[in-house]
Parts: sequence; C-alpha cells; structure tokens
Amino acid sequence: MTEIKLFTKNDCGKCEHVKDRMPKDLGIQIVNVDTVDGLAEGAFYELIEKTFPVLVVDDEVAAEGAIPILDKLKEIAAGKSR
Repeated sequence: MTEIKLFTKNDCGKCEHVKDRMPKDLGIQIVNVDTVDGLAEGAFYELIEKTFPVLVVDDEVAAEGAIPILDKLKEIAAGKSR
C-alpha cells in the first residue's frame, strides 16, 4: 500500500488549504515539523530547506506547495479508484 505523508508547519496558510481540500480516503499521515518528532522526521527526508507543505509518497518527496500537492493527490486518488 502507498504510504503518504503531508509535512506541514504551524501558521502555514497553504498547509491548511491542502489539509482542508485533500482526499480523506487516502490514509494521509499529517506530520507537523514544528514538533520535536515532526522535525526529526522532516530531517530524515531532508525537508529543512523546503517550502511547506511537502508531500512524501513512499519515502520520496513527490510535491511541494499547495497546488502541486493537490494535483498529485488527485492523481493518486484516480489511480486507487481503478
């Protein structure tokens, strides 16, 4: 099964935009990099210098920013429904 993680930050309008509009049936794990655990996981994926939000799919950075992430999630959702 595809593992999907959405990395977000506090006070991030684009992060909230994605969370409000993402498909709910994909089992997406939300990881807040403003927490100790989230920061450690973000460091594992080398996200420290990235623009948030960031989408990681199966341990690969798949998209950065609200619109590319929502487009990628639509693509993933379409593939799951086939």
